[in-house]
Amino acid sequence: MHPRLLERTAMCVVAAVFTALNLLLKLPCSVPGPADVPRGAFVSQYGCWSDVAALWNNRQLAGHVFPYVTGSELGNGTVEYPTLTGVWVWLTGLPVGSARGFLVVTAVVAAVLAVVVTLLLVRVAGRRAWIWAATPPLALYAVYNWDLLAVVCTVAGVVAVLRAPASWSPLVRYTVAGAAFGLGGAFKLYPLMFLAPLAVAALLDADAALGARVRRTAAALGAGIGVLLAANVPFMLINFPGWASVIRFQADRPIGASTLSIWYYGFLPWSGDLDGPFQHTMSVMSTAATAIGILVVLAVTVVLGLRRGTTPWVQSAAALLAVYMVANKVASPQYVLWLLPFLVVLRIGGWWIAAYLVADVCAVVGFFRNTYYTALGAGMQTWAYQAMTVGIWGRAALLVAFVVLFLRAEVVTPPLLRGADEQPQADDQQGDEQQLDGQPPTRGRRSARTVAAAPTA
Repeated sequence: MHPRLLERTAMCVVAAVFTALNLLLKLPCSVPGPADVPRGAFVSQYGCWSDVAALWNNRQLAGHVFPYVTGSELGNGTVEYPTLTGVWVWLTGLPVGSARGFLVVTAVVAAVLAVVVTLLLVRVAGRRAWIWAATPPLALYAVYNWDLLAVVCTVAGVVAVLRAPASWSPLVRYTVAGAAFGLGGAFKLYPLMFLAPLAVAALLDADAALGARVRRTAAALGAGIGVLLAANVPFMLINFPGWASVIRFQADRPIGASTLSIWYYGFLPWSGDLDGPFQHTMSVMSTAATAIGILVVLAVTVVLGLRRGTTPWVQSAAALLAVYMVANKVASPQYVLWLLPFLVVLRIGGWWIAAYLVADVCAVVGFFRNTYYTALGAGMQTWAYQAMTVGIWGRAALLVAFVVLFLRAEVVTPPLLRGADEQPQADDQQGDEQQLDGQPPTRGRRSARTVAAAPTA
């Protein structure tokens, strides 16, 4: 059911309040702690770690140096994220001169982004948007990092196809969605994965002539790749070593305890040596597992698209994300923000969602408390270590299950139907509207285009 204005307003207020709660949680770590308490113990005791505040000091953001264009290493304004995130970090840091002020500005922006995501999800899934607005992830991670930038782009891409204005032709919808995923990839790389199932749907959905399907496939891929290149090529030309420092950092990053990765905790004690040769072995296994999982999901997507005449691309995108989250060498806690919109727009049972959120809370709370107890010399035989273990492996098991569940799920709300009395778009886009049987849609009959975009079991 589509919520009324008052309920939509309440959703937005709750999302903003939860973001503010996360700011309050992170503020203690934006200033020096007690002189007699080790920094690690202080941060882990309160669980107030935030990449936002930490990188203000670690990457010398107070100098307000434009990122990537000077030097060949991280620091002096260059952060370990794709270019648009780096530019965003620089831009939002200009008005302030301290880590505390930077955290506040980032939280204000995060609240706006959280509200935008809420409204977009309402457009697709109605009241299920409460799952985004009123569950723990925003209160725990809204200001942990800059992930909401990519989340907005991801959700915008989904909305562009599923609930675009009725006047938009398929060509426009696929182009906008591709550009949104490309933009998201310029903030955080993961939305680039979604270009693959989107392109499969554009090409295989049996709702238009082959030429029209080829055009919209090229438009989706061209828009996504074009945006990504536009965000990266200038930096590559100006200072390639500085641009490449991000890639080197991520490639060389060891799989340590803070990654909350199944690779680290599954291969203890060998994984405990962060400088040992087994680190390379784990990285290779992680990369191989991720690649194999992605290829399997895409193969299933193609088979389903050919068999049904309509491709479950949103379901495929969600399954790709689940594969990445479970197989990647890093499983940062805020990644749940990536997943949550898909739990909203796909018809996944509430118990599954609750189980994942509980496991996520166990993992992050257990990690920080265990780190604190370890700093006090308590060892690993504590409730915190057990909670962390349950959380890490519970998340992993649920993500594997989600791969199957997502591919079998339905989208909560089908796309908007175009009115039967609307005229086709311009002549160069008529092929996109053409039915395979050559018959125009009539009143009371769903067009093949609409059927192809609608969810299937």
